[in-house]
Amino acid sequence: MTQQGRRATGSRPAVPRRAPARRRRDHTRWLVPLLAATAGAVVLVPQLTPVVVDATAATETLADAPALQEPAPQEPATPTPSAEPTPVLAEAQGVDTLDDVAASRASVAQQGGLAVPQPPRPGRITIMPNAAVGTPPTYRQRPDACGGGGTTPRRMVPGVVPGRGQATLDWMADARPEVLGYRVQAVSQQLVGGAQPAPVVQAAAQPEGCVPVSVTVTGLTSGAYYVFWLEEEVTSASTGVTRLVQVGTTAAVLVG
Repeated sequence: MTQQGRRATGSRPAVPRRAPARRRRDHTRWLVPLLAATAGAVVLVPQLTPVVVDATAATETLADAPALQEPAPQEPATPTPSAEPTPVLAEAQGVDTLDDVAASRASVAQQGGLAVPQPPRPGRITIMPNAAVGTPPTYRQRPDACGGGGTTPRRMVPGVVPGRGQATLDWMADARPEVLGYRVQAVSQQLVGGAQPAPVVQAAAQPEGCVPVSVTVTGLTSGAYYVFWLEEEVTSASTGVTRLVQVGTTAAVLVG
């Protein structure tokens, strides 16, 4: 039986097989391990460096220790200028003294031999107290024209002698030329409903020279208390205006 006859009897037709596809080579597979190794080195190198430096410094210190302990040969002492200032000169120049320098060196040695530069600092600062300059002024009381104690503003306390329905006041005259006269007001201390009554007024002229001035105020209420105001009639030397200036008051006085 031929080949065509075999195919007709029920066998599957022959299919040509395809050749397997070739895999492409991945050229980037080696980058991942390389990057991982690089990252590990970056992390571990800074941590291992201080250990290596400390071990090296310790080895050098042990190697140099015997050389430092050997005594140096003595040489004849010759006067050489000292590079470090004396305590008195250092205090005057505002620099550190020998003790400060030694303490600074000891602290540097304890810190592992690393000298940290420090900014210059001033020395001892002395604050001068406030000193008195000049002489204090002296004050003298201005003598009163009538021999009394002159004050500014002027103050005169009149004396009061109460009577029946009246009161007599006396004081020393103010002999200044700008004083023209006086006015006395009796102010009642007894309050009433509504408006208060007007004070009782009595005027007095200016006498010649330093003499006592006396005035009697009448028309007062018996059994009532009064406060007396003393005013001067003064003319201003600069403006020429005359006004009343209160120069004295009394305590409350009971009129009989």
